[in-house]
Amino acid sequence: MLVLLLPAGCGRRERAPAIAPAMSATSDGDLVPGRIFADRLAPGWYGPDLVVIPAGDFDLGASKRDKQAPDSEKPAHRVVFAQPFALARTETTVAQFAEFVRRSGYVSLAERRGYSEVFDLASGRLVRGVGVDWRHDHLGKPARPEQPVVHVAYADAHAYTRWLSERSGRRYRLPSEAEWEYVLRAGGESVYPWGDKPKHPRQGNLAGDRDRFPNGRNWRNAITNYADGHWALAPVRSYASEPFGTFDMLGNVSEWVEDCWHENYRRAPADGDAWVNPGCRQRVQRGSAWLSSVDQSRMSFRLPADADRSNPRLGFRVAREL
Repeated sequence: MLVLLLPAGCGRRERAPAIAPAMSATSDGDLVPGRIFADRLAPGWYGPDLVVIPAGDFDLGASKRDKQAPDSEKPAHRVVFAQPFALARTETTVAQFAEFVRRSGYVSLAERRGYSEVFDLASGRLVRGVGVDWRHDHLGKPARPEQPVVHVAYADAHAYTRWLSERSGRRYRLPSEAEWEYVLRAGGESVYPWGDKPKHPRQGNLAGDRDRFPNGRNWRNAITNYADGHWALAPVRSYASEPFGTFDMLGNVSEWVEDCWHENYRRAPADGDAWVNPGCRQRVQRGSAWLSSVDQSRMSFRLPADADRSNPRLGFRVAREL
């Protein structure tokens, strides 16, 4: 069963509804671009809020105006989405992942191996945190339910999407790299979400020089004259929504996508599907995070990540096929 929510105006601060959804629908035929909805997983219990993303086309990869772009973000190429799809409005939260674990009995990779990476205040680096898993935040302390879940490996994110599919009867998955950038750009062709210049980023959870650590230290290579109110992880929906109705595509945590890592975009799919080689050990992470400087906020920014890596800067959001 689907439940439909009335779309909220983009560009303003918004909180998740505290009551039952406003509208109901019986099929995916009710889902037009811009519609916000959630699938019912059990009586009185719903999956993540999703927004319908329209079909369309765009250039995936760095534009010629982007002089910082490495070869891994090239060549830019046209991608066509013949059908709309749905994307979670927020990164998967600690509360959502906890409900998955409670109902499924799933044990994450960090739990099984006994550690993850945490942020060390003294050195400003990521170090091993013994006993740290998805229940913890960037410092290895208990995480707040409304924060994006971190310390999750690719397999953990994939298991969550598989479980949502089983409970809803719909196909959930991680977004493809092309889908992720398509939503971030939302029709824009600039280098950054706010334009072609690195100065004056819009509101988002990034590493600003006015965001001080609890011990008074500051970021190296911080964005000058910038503060966003959170020196580290922020609750989802803390900032204005983006053009398609998502939150935190800019900043907060980087996100797993389905694609395997390739050194460039030569021979990349042109239909928006994930580029996957069976058995690949490295996946793609997209987007900037709470400890990212401005160069990592470019629209085409991408990095490889070992599929079994977990740390306090990497989370995920889900996609759903229509």
